[in-house]
Amino acid sequence: MDCSKNCNIKYVVCNGPRGLRGLPGPTGPTGPAGVGPTGPQGIQGIQGVQGIQGEIGPTGPVGVAGATGPTGPTGPTGLTGPTGSTGPTGPTGSTGPTGPTGPSGETGTTGLTGPTGPTGPTGPTGPSGETGTTGLTGPTGPTGPTGPTGPSGETGATGLTGPTGPIGPTGPSGETGATGPTGPTGPSGTDAETPVITIGTIITGDPGTQASASITGTSPNFVLNLTIPQGPTGPTGPTGPTGPTGPGA
Repeated sequence: MDCSKNCNIKYVVCNGPRGLRGLPGPTGPTGPAGVGPTGPQGIQGIQGVQGIQGEIGPTGPVGVAGATGPTGPTGPTGLTGPTGSTGPTGPTGSTGPTGPTGPSGETGTTGLTGPTGPTGPTGPTGPSGETGTTGLTGPTGPTGPTGPTGPSGETGATGLTGPTGPIGPTGPSGETGATGPTGPTGPSGTDAETPVITIGTIITGDPGTQASASITGTSPNFVLNLTIPQGPTGPTGPTGPTGPTGPGA
């Protein structure tokens, strides 16, 4: 459009070349603070390098002594002291009553009869005495030992039969002959069953208790049970020395 001519148009916009940028206007007033939410916390920074250790300061004055602390707990018990020496032996208790007689054991089987020893040899005959003179006929004496047979005399007249004299005393026994050789051994007998006695219970009774024994079981196995009383208690020995005090006491 040609702008030099008068037109009925009151205002005419002409598109001429763009002018230079104008200067910035003055800063406007600060707007109100935003109401937005607080942003998230930032990441923690890296720890700085440790500084150099400072010099040791002078020693401070000695502080006032503090109050005594409470007593510590009792230390553990010390080790047991060595055992004291044995006290003197108490007096011997009175002898307890004699226990009852135990039952008699079974009678064992009779052993075999040993072999009879051989008859010893006959001792030598003693010497014959001299023939004495014929004396008066006295009363018939006891019959003496038979003398040796004398020489045969002449046959005299038959005399009257005299009364029978009493039996003379028994002569002394001859010496025992030497033992003969042992005879052969007889056959062996059957073995007897050997009894077996086992100790059962042994009970220690109170002082003054009567001792007793009992046997139970059946042959050949028996059990022996005993009750043995105690003697009176001797006096208490002296107390041993106290052991050393444990640590921490």
